[in-house]
Amino acid sequence: MADEFTEVTHRSWFSRIGGAFSGILVGIVLVLASIAGLFWNEGRAVHTARALEEGSGQVITIDPANPGADANGKLVHFSGPLKVDGTLSDPQFGFVSAPANANRLVRKVEMFQWKESSRSETRKKLGGGEETVTTYSYSTEWAEGPVNSQNFKKPAGHENPAMPVRSATTDAKSGKVGAISLPGGRIAGLGERRAIAADAARGEAVKSAIGLANPVTASDTTYFIGQNPSSPQVGDLRISFEAVSADTASAYGRLDNGSLDYFTASNGVKIGSVRAGIASAKDMFDADIAANSTMTWIIRAVGLIAMLIGFRMIFAVIGVIGDVIPFVGDVFRFATGMAALALTAVIGTITIGTAWIWYRPLLGWSIIAIGALIAIAVFKLGKGRAKANRDAEAQPA
Repeated sequence: MADEFTEVTHRSWFSRIGGAFSGILVGIVLVLASIAGLFWNEGRAVHTARALEEGSGQVITIDPANPGADANGKLVHFSGPLKVDGTLSDPQFGFVSAPANANRLVRKVEMFQWKESSRSETRKKLGGGEETVTTYSYSTEWAEGPVNSQNFKKPAGHENPAMPVRSATTDAKSGKVGAISLPGGRIAGLGERRAIAADAARGEAVKSAIGLANPVTASDTTYFIGQNPSSPQVGDLRISFEAVSADTASAYGRLDNGSLDYFTASNGVKIGSVRAGIASAKDMFDADIAANSTMTWIIRAVGLIAMLIGFRMIFAVIGVIGDVIPFVGDVFRFATGMAALALTAVIGTITIGTAWIWYRPLLGWSIIAIGALIAIAVFKLGKGRAKANRDAEAQPA
């Protein structure tokens, strides 16, 4: 039998109108923030691209075992075996150590917990009100982070205990490629993850580390804390450990008295990279140029989606007004949705184009022209749909 709870809520038309007017302010903020974000993103992309282009023309490849005094203060590239300083141990489970040369030790803790999920169905009522039927479902599953059952709609009978221990990461403080020192923050996480085997003889040590008296079962790479691994109960734990390491590394940046630092380009942008494996300077710069392009498009997409949501929130009040007669509200929402899409296409591309005009004029004007064509196409599509609807309504039954 499903563990579910159903709730029916009603919202009046006046309440919806009030919410829609409040949404206008939020929508305006979203639109303005997206415009600012899109403009900033284009500047970031251009400055980063120019810095990488400048760096790719200046970088010199050196022997990390013998950098030479002439390389100090310059933008350098090197590859070679990566040697991590010291051995990593888990601060709470001191008996767990990573293999030699690991740059990161990962502790993963999961607890068997209650989880709430919900699904809703909203029906519009004559007069503009709404009725929402929400069904809350409860199930148990393994989760790495704590699930706060106090926030459940029906917490009674679905209580989750506090997690006595959490996941954690321990990183190396430093490492070297040849004679060149690399800070821990630049090498941590490089390479492959490898699971650390669980030691059956460490059961008492595990219980002592987390302060629980429950039995501990070691299986392959996991410590299970509970009565029966085959039938976990709420509050049972699973703990596993992984080590991350790389045999070799490649890097570029400013050589600063035997240590690697970021290189500052003439436009003030800092560049530098460390990656696992052997890679040429060209390959590393090409990868960072591609990553910059990808990030630019991701931020563009996020900004345009935020702008579209903002315009829809601004126009939402029109649909609510139309909901006095339900199908009229749907027509209004379609029309305002098309208007929001058109405005996003126009203002979004104008914003991006203006930024490019500011930084790169030729591409900027091209983007604005494309945006204008998109807006014209959207308006024509909306006009065609509206005409088709009018023609269909005009036909005799």
